[in-house]
Amino acid sequence: MSQAAIKRRKPAVRNRDMLWQVLYLLPALIFFLVFKYWPIIYNVILSFAKWNFVKEIQWIGFKNYATMFSKVMFVTGLKNTLWYILALFPFFVVIPLILAALIAEVKSRWAMSFYQAVSFIPTMLAFSIICIVWLWIFNPSQGVLNKLLRAAGFSDGYSWLSDPRTAFFSITLVCGWKYIGTHMILFMAGLKNVDMEVQEAAEVDGANAWQVFWRIKFPLLKHTTVYIVITSVIFAAERAFIAINLLTQGGPSYTTTNLSYVIYEFAFKSYNIGIASAIATFTAAIFLVLSVVMMRTTGGAKAE
Repeated sequence: MSQAAIKRRKPAVRNRDMLWQVLYLLPALIFFLVFKYWPIIYNVILSFAKWNFVKEIQWIGFKNYATMFSKVMFVTGLKNTLWYILALFPFFVVIPLILAALIAEVKSRWAMSFYQAVSFIPTMLAFSIICIVWLWIFNPSQGVLNKLLRAAGFSDGYSWLSDPRTAFFSITLVCGWKYIGTHMILFMAGLKNVDMEVQEAAEVDGANAWQVFWRIKFPLLKHTTVYIVITSVIFAAERAFIAINLLTQGGPSYTTTNLSYVIYEFAFKSYNIGIASAIATFTAAIFLVLSVVMMRTTGGAKAE
């Protein structure tokens, strides 16, 4: 066969191979589209409807979006979500960053591995199990925390999860404690990218430990920090649902509720699917905008 004929056959062979590759991937793609993206699209569609699982769907336009802002539960959940973001910042960013900086200075590899393993234990545990343990710790009569307070002579104890003054911070403590180790590991991975020659040169020039960290190490952690902040925002609005549902059910008086729990209340307790879908769409849109803005900002800083 001539060389020219072989060259003519190559595009056909490549096209046939590509067709087979697409066919092999098609079942997985269909599964992914049906179970991943179709629920998102259907949620947006339902946000323009009135439905309660039983009656026929009634299309009401943007009425759900206008109505949700008049709901006390939604407004309170939105405010609480913002407070969760601020309250979780020390647990998700500050404490893990400090621990990562301290452990990174440990000379013994065995000791460093030990500290990392111990810090990562809460992450390995199921969140529901952690909540049950904390529920026992916060128990007003038999909880460890109140027993320690009584032994110290402070008081007869507190109702940590039913008192509006302490319930929010109790949920914050449970959520923040679980992910300190995860974020510490992420920061430590970023610290490993620091050029030791640059650090040693700065130390020779008289830079102290704080200056080395703030001017050399921390800038390299910028993208890690942005990632953690974005995931923290998502956690505050969505994943804290497990702790809220198991420990307080959004109470007392919506003190601990967040956006994900508000969606749950409207969808599966009030059976107002339209309002729940509108809140879910609104929440997802806020996440998307914040993520794009933060990634664009850090990308621009990197380009400079």
